[in-house]
Amino acid sequence: MTEPGSGPGFLTLLLEFARLGLISFGGANLAEIERVLVGTRHWITPATLANGFSLGQLMPGPNMLSVTHYGFAIDGWSGAAAATLGFYGPTALLSAAAALVWQRFSTHPWLVAFRDALLPFGAGVLLAGALVLAQTSIHSWAGAGLALAAFLILWRTRVNSVWVVLGAAVLGAVLGL
Repeated sequence: MTEPGSGPGFLTLLLEFARLGLISFGGANLAEIERVLVGTRHWITPATLANGFSLGQLMPGPNMLSVTHYGFAIDGWSGAAAATLGFYGPTALLSAAAALVWQRFSTHPWLVAFRDALLPFGAGVLLAGALVLAQTSIHSWAGAGLALAAFLILWRTRVNSVWVVLGAAVLGAVLGL
């Protein structure tokens, strides 16, 4: 975390997180967030990115907590407010407008084709995010085994992801990962 007032500033963070929010599907585009916040701007470290994503998985819904965490790590409370407002504000307005249009034209063949075309794109964005997390978080065979076990538990059972994240955190700490 930077000292208050030493970060990039409220408006810069607001605009960058608004851009990130508008190109995210399902609440996150982790690959792009990593590219910008870690690689290009150097505002956060890969560890902060991974920790924020894990923190975001503890709550239901979109990864609001992770975006707020990134903003806080960059510029304190002002950064947290700018990141949260920028990431979710424009997207919420756009989603409301899209919902109105969708209700009116939901049976139109072009709209159905557009929706179907977005599904593989969304899968690609999710896969890219998973690869970013793997690169920043898995550094040993034990870590890879723990990640695989967590994936299998979430895929094959109905266990709440909070318990899997907390269990993996405790096991990872015990193993010194």
